[in-house]
Amino acid sequence: MIARPDANELPRIGTEFEQARPIAALFEATLTALPRGDRPRALDLLSWLFDTGYEPESDEFVRKYLPAATFNLPIAEGIDVMLPLDRDFIGLLLAEIHQEQGNLPSAVDVIERLEPSTVSAVSLAELYAAQSRWDEVVELTEGLKNDDAAATYLLIQRGIAFREQGFPDAAREAFKEALRVRSRPTELRQRALIERGLTYLSEGKRAMARKDFEKVLAENSNYPGLREHLANFEA
Repeated sequence: MIARPDANELPRIGTEFEQARPIAALFEATLTALPRGDRPRALDLLSWLFDTGYEPESDEFVRKYLPAATFNLPIAEGIDVMLPLDRDFIGLLLAEIHQEQGNLPSAVDVIERLEPSTVSAVSLAELYAAQSRWDEVVELTEGLKNDDAAATYLLIQRGIAFREQGFPDAAREAFKEALRVRSRPTELRQRALIERGLTYLSEGKRAMARKDFEKVLAENSNYPGLREHLANFEA
């Protein structure tokens, strides 16, 4: 069993022992800086690791002592993933910090430099949507089927993108596929219903919109913004 590193020793280890500098920086970022809320320090460390091309999965220390290490990382609403200690983890965590600080272009730049995967696509779709880059969202989600929770999230983003582009029929098709599998996380299903309801509203189909909103109301009366949506139907 590996003891938790002494937080006060990590910077010294990274300075004095060149070979240990990357793993010391990674430990400091994930085990001390972030838990303490020191985002600037974590950002500096993770940026250095990412820009130098460090790959934990190739580090002898990680391979010997932490071969099965995983980290839980929330990457979007309703999507938490368990990631191994590898370059993708560093990139996704770095992008999340950039996003928290409102630096969306830097977050996008990091994700676009990772190997394409479903997880990176979820993060990228969220970032594109936050910047109203709807063409990129549509292209990123082309040909998707609802195979897992990540795909459900991506289909919801696809529906939003089509609605914002003025294609409500295409939007509803995306939401239909997102809602097809009822076993997906509740927060994803409720988000799909809300977004489909907003699409119906954009078409003037108030009865259909209200039906979707009330489905969410029956399950979660405190859903963010739901009361405001329902206020549209008050006399």
